[in-house]
Amino acid sequence: MSQQYGPPPNSAPGGWGRGRGQPQRQSSGSTRSRWIIMGGVVVAVALIAVGVVVLVTGGDKEQPVAEQTPDPTGTLYTPPTPSPTKAAVTKGRYDTGVEIGGGLWFTPVKGWLPDWDKSKGGTNYILQQPGARGRIDGYYWVRQTTHYDAKGFAEHLVDVESDGFKDVRIGKTVACKTTNPAIKACYAVTFNALVPAAAGKFLPFRGFVTAYADQSGKITATDAALELSVYKRRVRELVYMNNTLMKSF
Repeated sequence: MSQQYGPPPNSAPGGWGRGRGQPQRQSSGSTRSRWIIMGGVVVAVALIAVGVVVLVTGGDKEQPVAEQTPDPTGTLYTPPTPSPTKAAVTKGRYDTGVEIGGGLWFTPVKGWLPDWDKSKGGTNYILQQPGARGRIDGYYWVRQTTHYDAKGFAEHLVDVESDGFKDVRIGKTVACKTTNPAIKACYAVTFNALVPAAAGKFLPFRGFVTAYADQSGKITATDAALELSVYKRRVRELVYMNNTLMKSF
C-alpha cells in the first residue's frame, strides 16, 4: 500500500481542509475592506466626472466657455486702412483778426481797410489817404508760398513789387530773430522807391518785406510800405501787424 501525502479527504476541523457539510465563513475584516475599496472607486469616478464638468464649463455655471471664447465663424475680415486726412486747423489764443490761410492770422490796425482790388493774390490791406478817395498812404500785403525758402521769397517779392517804381533802392537782406519757436527762419529786406500816384506823379515810399518759414516748410511773407511823409508816424502800425502774425504761428 502506497503512502499518501497531504490531508485525508473530508478531514475534521483542525486539519488542512473543512469538514463535510460545514460552509466557509468570511471574516468581518475582509468585508469592511471590500466596502472601502468599492467606496474609493465610486469617489474616484465621481472626482473624474467633476473634473470633466469643470473643464467643459470653465468652472462657471453662469457663463459657459463657449460664450467667453467663441469660435470664429466665416473668413477673417481686415478693415481697410483709412486714407490720410489733412490735419484740422485749430484756432489758438493769438488767432484773431483776419485769417490769411494755413491757420495763420493777423490783426489789422484801426483805419486799415481791405483792398478794393480783389484781383490781387493773398491778403492785402490798405491805409487810405484822408480826403482822397482811391489814393493810399500805405499797404500791408500778406502772401504764402512753398516754392521758395524764406530768404529767397523775401528777395523775390522786393524785386517783383519794385517793378514799375522809380529810383528803387533795396537794402541788404538780414536774418531776423523771433521769440516764437514755431518759426524756423526769418529774413527781412528794406527798400525805398518812388511809387506811381495819380496824374502821373510819383510819391516816395519806404517799406520792408519780411518772410517767415514754419516747421511744415510753408513760407509766409509780409510786404509793407508807407508814404514817406507818414512813415515815421505810422511805421509802428506795420510792426504791430507783423507781431500779431508772428504770434499766430
